[in-house]
Amino acid sequence: MKKSIILLCLLTGSIGLSHAQDYNNQNMHIERMHRQGGDLKAESHSFTTEFGLTGGILNSEFHLNEGTNEMLRFRYFLHNGWALRLGFNVGVSDKKDNIYGIGPDEGRSGSLKVSHTSVLVNAGIEKHFEGTRRLSPYVGADIMIGGSSTMEKAENADAGMFLPDYTRTTKGPGSLALGLRAVVGADFYIAKHVYLGAEAGFGFLYNKQGESKTTISSHGLEISHTMKSPGNEFNLNPEMVTGVRIGFVF
Repeated sequence: MKKSIILLCLLTGSIGLSHAQDYNNQNMHIERMHRQGGDLKAESHSFTTEFGLTGGILNSEFHLNEGTNEMLRFRYFLHNGWALRLGFNVGVSDKKDNIYGIGPDEGRSGSLKVSHTSVLVNAGIEKHFEGTRRLSPYVGADIMIGGSSTMEKAENADAGMFLPDYTRTTKGPGSLALGLRAVVGADFYIAKHVYLGAEAGFGFLYNKQGESKTTISSHGLEISHTMKSPGNEFNLNPEMVTGVRIGFVF
């Protein structure tokens, strides 16, 4: 009788353990499927890029971020909600105006060339918090470094007039920009790999204008003049880094 009771208890316990294991496995499977299908946010080792968004739903326009700086921005997500952020803008422009002689100088020509180069880079880090399955709030910080250079060269012309045997070269003024800021923002995922967001920052930006040097050569004579830096500018204020923006995860 005791053997029968013991065997019955062992059988009941085995069945109970089997059902409990099946229940746990089923719950783990459901939880895993929920995470895979329900989490819309960027995961580790994901890249994001984004653009500013203006206008209404039926009149939307895309533009680059950072306001007048117009920077391309990217993020790379590390483990545990940390993300690296990078933005940059490289601009190069060259313009040439031809100026033609009149009267006795007809058939001769001169030119005015203007070149401008600018570079702006910002790099930093973000910490994303848990939020919800769609909302990803974060804080972060970044540094900004930039500079620009300008050169103007006139050959056989200046001030819109043809001038034979005349050359003027002006280098500068260049500029140097340095900045540091803290940011706070949030991404709201409207679909898998697509989000809307906003970001504000508080920091400072220092901008210094460099000197310029002008060299003029006319009929074998040459003179040079250096103009010192016109000054610098320092700003410390809160700002909207980007208004509404739309981003994509890769």
